Amino acid sequence: MFKSVSDSAAAADGGSLALFVERVDGQTEQFVINRSFAARGTPDYNKIVSSLRSLSADDCQTIAAALEPLLTTTPPIHPLADFINTLKQQSSSFEN
Repeated sequence: MFKSVSDSAAAADGGSLALFVERVDGQTEQFVINRSFAARGTPDYNKIVSSLRSLSADDCQTIAAALEPLLTTTPPIHPLADFINTLKQQSSSFEN
């Protein structure tokens, strides 16, 4: 599903993070964790969205599992582990 993490960024909105991942089909998928000041206290806080698709609970689990092998080859400056953990949390939040 994914080949590598190509970039990451922090937003000036109070804490949102972006992760850019190169897919095996050649596209770059951007994931964003919404940690903005405006989202605090709302259901959108700490929620990950994708630039290419909506994310169901199953999608979150699948993406987290597909990203895990990249941990060994991704420089620690990129918040990959944070995205994996947040995707897992988001997956279980759909069940509640």
